[in-house]
Amino acid sequence: MPLTLTLLTFVVAFADWTAVSRRAMDPASAGARRAEYVAKPLTMVALIAAALAIAHAQHAPAYLVVTMVAALVLSLVGDVFLMLPEDSASADRNFVLGLGAFLLAHVAYIAAFVRLHAHAGYAISFVITGLVLAGALFATVGLPIRAAAKDEDPALAVPVLAYVTVISLMVVAAWWTGDLRIIPGALLFAVSDAMIGWTRFVRKDWELDVPIIVTYHLAQILLVLGLVRR
Repeated sequence: MPLTLTLLTFVVAFADWTAVSRRAMDPASAGARRAEYVAKPLTMVALIAAALAIAHAQHAPAYLVVTMVAALVLSLVGDVFLMLPEDSASADRNFVLGLGAFLLAHVAYIAAFVRLHAHAGYAISFVITGLVLAGALFATVGLPIRAAAKDEDPALAVPVLAYVTVISLMVVAAWWTGDLRIIPGALLFAVSDAMIGWTRFVRKDWELDVPIIVTYHLAQILLVLGLVRR
């Protein structure tokens, strides 16, 4: 069952990637948009089912299962808000709600990573590496995104800064675990979110929808595998 659900997650994710690619090539394609509306949330539903099945098979600690599922459910909520059309009257509200859901998802992941570290005992060098990488992302990508968001709408400055700060802390916490699935998962998550912020606020002429969704799904899958297979 865990393997079947994991494979199903990849199949549905690939369907979503295909839909996003079709929409990117033909923004007027109603069929591609409808397929994305179904496949994107369904990918997270399949991943939640796979995560629970793997956790049960591996006898994962309850606190890991609870925090992991919380992060995945909040990510699902964020997905729904962020995939809504950006040209609607409530676009900014939907963006902030999606941002808030993902911020809480990162807080849940941080809680899981911190608990994992208590049993890992990895060297301080992992933390230093995480701090350097997170600091570099924050300074070179996060702050320009926050500045561009403020220029577009001053009300977005605080939510965007809060989000950039929390995802930077998530990257540091991931390195703290020393896990070679969690670390790249967190980095892919940060890269995906950086591309979202960059194309929404800084370079609106860039089309990165496909790499955004691919890195996002791979990030979530790696984080799940790192959390429940320890």
